[in-house]
Formats: sequence, structure tokens, C-alpha cells
Amino acid sequence: MTTIVDKYNLLFGKGAIQDASVVEFSEHGRSGGVSTGQGFKFTGECPMALKVTVSGSVTYVGTSLPGTAQSAALWQAQSIDTTTGVIIKWADGNTSFDNVATDLTTLTYS
Repeated sequence: MTTIVDKYNLLFGKGAIQDASVVEFSEHGRSGGVSTGQGFKFTGECPMALKVTVSGSVTYVGTSLPGTAQSAALWQAQSIDTTTGVIIKWADGNTSFDNVATDLTTLTYS
């Protein structure tokens, strides 16, 4: 029967597995970047297309992948109302990328 001590010795003891990615993942909870400072758990750029419409004290913001047609139902939309403080609402009441951005003011926000 294998014990936790046997598993530890296999990973970190004398004659341990030589695969650095296995050891780093087991020891640090991720792979890569221990000595370089840049692991595989990091955030990168995700460029987005942006459409902004201002109507009075309400700003409407649509985001999607670059090159997406405004007529395609692939946009995320929100309204930012600054009439009394800042109130942010989402089209259809969710953050899904399923809206058309031809006229952001006509969507239903909640």
C-alpha cells in the first residue's frame, strides 16, 4: 500500500522524478516561472472592440472581439447611469455576449 510519505519521497526525495514541470506543479501549484518570475498562471491581453454611445447622463458601452459586425448578436452591453451616483446595468440583465450593437440605447438593461 502506498502512503503519503511514499508519494512525497517519489516527488521530492532522493532519486525523485526529474521532470521539473511535475515537481514545480506539485510544489508550487503551478507549472513554470519559479525562477523567471512569469508562471503560466498570468493574465494576458485580450483586445476588445469597443462601442460607446452617450445619451444625457447615461453612457452605453458595447464590447466584443475585434472585427465583429455591430449587427451580429455577439456583443456584451452595459449602461452606466450617472444621474444619481453611478448605476451599472447589463443588457438582458446578464454579461453574455449575445446582443446587437447597432443601437445600444434600444436594448433592455437591468
